[in-house]
Order: sequence, then structure tokens, then C-alpha cells
Amino acid sequence: MTLRYFPLDGTDFRLSMGLQALKARSWIDVDNGYNRDIAEKQRLLRQHRDQVFAEIEDTLTAQTKILALVTDEITANHPEILPITESENEPSPIIRASLQVQEDLVLMRESADGYVLAAACVCFPTGWDLIEKIGRPMQTIHQPVPGLNDRLGAPIDRFFRNLKPGKKVERFNWGLYDSDALFQPGWWRSNRPIDTSVNAKNIGEKIFFRVERQTLQRLGESSDILFTIRIFNNSLAEICENTGQSKKLLHGLQTMSPQMRQYKSLPRYEAQITDYLQKAMI
Repeated sequence: MTLRYFPLDGTDFRLSMGLQALKARSWIDVDNGYNRDIAEKQRLLRQHRDQVFAEIEDTLTAQTKILALVTDEITANHPEILPITESENEPSPIIRASLQVQEDLVLMRESADGYVLAAACVCFPTGWDLIEKIGRPMQTIHQPVPGLNDRLGAPIDRFFRNLKPGKKVERFNWGLYDSDALFQPGWWRSNRPIDTSVNAKNIGEKIFFRVERQTLQRLGESSDILFTIRIFNNSLAEICENTGQSKKLLHGLQTMSPQMRQYKSLPRYEAQITDYLQKAMI
């Protein structure tokens, strides 16, 4: 699979908002996995709806705005996307919108406690559970991430309050995992045993570099914000086809705090990953 994004520049790992303005590029990202991803969303909504969709009261108008925003963006920049007829009878606008794109869609709403997660269709979480986050403010949502609130809690709140209508930004997260499954909720990840079949010969195919591309934009003149999350997976072997990428990834891992490595589940395979990356640099 083509490596779409590689958000490491060779500097020490550190928590950063890492926001970049989106100008000429669309906030919707379409690739040849489109049909597969939409089919997986449809399956998850049929089998696990209460785990991938949630909303608080009085969000229907904002959800309808999100649906219109997605429809307009598809019309303007992605004519290759055809309407999904299966969603026509779906009562939730944010689900209908989500079934048109590979991105997960999240409505963030301003409250007395800061911005809260007000509605979402998140079919492809990376180690977290939507039902635990719905209605919660951002600093509560981010609490499991080591050091994030201390370093970035206030700047994130300030950014959300000050985001201008019409401005769109993107940022990236990344990690290494022993599965390329798109649906990786927290309960699934925490109960997943170590894969004892991983060894020096197959680790390049068994470990995956998972990237989240996130975008943010305000919904018109309201205080509501649309937050999108798009998942990209590549095998460790694909990353190591480029020596420079191997070096940057190894440096990122080596400069990560023990707490962050634990949070990202790296200790399970860390020694094997390090050895593989070192050999790839030779």
C-alpha cells in the first residue's frame, strides 16, 4: 500500500498540536480503500451501533450542517464518490455523512466546561471508546494521554475558542500496532494478548504504522466545530523501504518517554521493532 503520510521529521518526540492550515487540499481524503472502508462502517453500524455512534441532546441541527458540509465538499472536490443508498433511511445526519467518506466525524460543542464531544460517528477508533467520551470536555477526553493536558490542555482549549469561520487545519498522530484493523476500541486493544507469532522474520509484516489524519473547522458562524479522523495503515516493512524513514521512526521511538511508550503499547514488541529498524538502516 502506498504510504500516504509519514508525520515524523527526525526531531525528538514531543507532544505538539502540530497544526497546519489546509489551503489547496481537501479535508476529505479518498483513496483506493474507499469501498472497503465504507463497507466496514456499514458492518459496524449494523453490529455495534451503540459503540460507534453517540449524541447528546439538541445536536440535530449541527449534525445536519455537517451532512451539508460533507455533501458540498464531495460535490466540489470528489465527484468520484457516489451516494450510498443504504444510508437514505438513516435518521442520524452525522451517520449519513460518515457513510459518504472514509473519515470519522465528531461534533465538538462549546460549554461552560470547555468544548465537549457532542455527537459522533467513530467507526475506526485508536484505543478509545466513544461511549466513555460522549458529553465529556476535552481535558477529560485527553486525560489518558501522558502529559498532554499539562503541556497542551490550555492551548487546545484556546485554539478551539479562537478558530475562525472558514479556516481549516490538519494535524497527525501516529503509532505502531500489531493489527491493521480499522476498528480498535479501547476494550479490544486492552484485552488483545501479545501475538507470540511475531518474530524477527515476520515482524515487518506483523507490525503496522498507523497514522491518524485529523482536521478541524468551524460550522459556519456557530461555535460548533467539526473534527474529522482518517486512518492510514502501512506495514513496518513498507516504512523501512526508505532508510531515512527507518532512521526517523527509530529516533522518534528512542526519544519517547516510558509513559508514552506504555500508552502506545510499544513495550510488547519494542525490542523486536528496534532491532528491525536498526537493521533496516544498514
